[in-house]
Amino acid sequence: MSWKNAAKKMNCESIEQRCSDEHHRFQYHCVINAWRNATLEVCALNRTIIGYCTEYSIHGTVIQDNYGADCTKFNPPCPTSYNSAEAYKYQTCYDLVRRNRKMTEYTVPDLKHPNSAAERLCGTLALPILTILLVILVHV
Repeated sequence: MSWKNAAKKMNCESIEQRCSDEHHRFQYHCVINAWRNATLEVCALNRTIIGYCTEYSIHGTVIQDNYGADCTKFNPPCPTSYNSAEAYKYQTCYDLVRRNRKMTEYTVPDLKHPNSAAERLCGTLALPILTILLVILVHV
C-alpha cells in the first residue's frame, strides 16, 4: 500500500486537537520504532526533526528524533531539519529497520527450538539444583 493510500485510510486529519497551535496537527506517520527494528503507522502531532531519523516512542506516545540514527551522515543524507510527517522521504532510515529485522530473524528462531543452547543449559543445571534441595530437605 502506498503512503498516500495508507494516510487516507487512517484519516488522521479528522482527529481534533486542542493541545497546540494550528501548525501542529495530527498527521499520518509511518516511522521507525525506538529500537530501529520495526515500523509503526500512527496518527500523531507533526513536529520538526533535527538531523535524525523520526521515531515514534510507544512509551512517551510522541514523535521524536531517534538519537541513535543520525541520518545526515547516511547516503543519501536527510536534511538537517524536516517535518516528521515527511519521514517517508528518507528511506535510509527504513534501511536500518530492514537490517535489524534480518539480524532479529537470524537470532530469534533459536529461542523457539526446544533444544536451544539456553534450554539445554537450564536442563543441565536443574538436576544438580534439585539434588541439593533434596539433600537439604532430607537433613532437616
